[in-house]
Amino acid sequence: MLCFRAHMLRSCLLLFLGLLSLSPFPSLAATVTAVLDGDTIELADGTVIRYFGVNTPERGQRFYEDAKQYNAHLVLGKVVRLERAGQEQDTYRRRLAYVYVGDVLVNARLIAEGWAHLFVLTSLAPYQQWLQLQKDAQARRKGMWRAGGVPGPLKITAVHADAEGDDRRNLNGEYVRICNVSTDRVELTGFSIQDAEGHRYVFPGGLLAPGYTALLLTGRGADTLRRGQRLFYWGSAQPIWNNHGDTAFLFDPQGNLIDSLTVDAP
Repeated sequence: MLCFRAHMLRSCLLLFLGLLSLSPFPSLAATVTAVLDGDTIELADGTVIRYFGVNTPERGQRFYEDAKQYNAHLVLGKVVRLERAGQEQDTYRRRLAYVYVGDVLVNARLIAEGWAHLFVLTSLAPYQQWLQLQKDAQARRKGMWRAGGVPGPLKITAVHADAEGDDRRNLNGEYVRICNVSTDRVELTGFSIQDAEGHRYVFPGGLLAPGYTALLLTGRGADTLRRGQRLFYWGSAQPIWNNHGDTAFLFDPQGNLIDSLTVDAP
């Protein structure tokens, strides 16, 4: 009986250690040794953490440095507590998390101070609360919502110019993503995307909820709605985005430039 109990205890211990090894985080608390941008940090063991449910301006966009510096003010050199998100990692294999410094939820604080906006790619439990934080920040013109700042209602969050493998054989590996950064639903009809060479795509329509995104893929396919995200297909027979550097321009239905994002050569 004693041998059986020892065996069971050892088996339970091994199972517990195995479950720990499957955890998306090296530990529940860790020190931040680097701030990579407004919504991404690196821990002491080299793990890269991307804040779940929010997005800050990309490199090359206005307020990129402001958001990065505010993030550093909150977390750099401090011990943070990590909570798992509904999605464990993003397409860049960064771990996704709710990040706390003491009782401060950093994800939410960035929205409240106007340096981040809602960014919903999967189920987000505090969606309504964070949407209200964004609404308040915009009403008070905080951070990037200041007069003359981000105009909205849409914003470019990514341009993926270099598809995996041969771009000509993987046209839908190229894409540009836009997000609704307003606090109301946006009708996409007439908004357009253009590259540096003047190729233009005009969105045919569809409602986009606050914080949700539309993904414009270069190749052919059927436009669809997937878990609140909209997928559109340019229908091009050849690559659009230049791997050696390109700029995406976003125009409203009246032809006004409302955002741009330049991607440099890898």
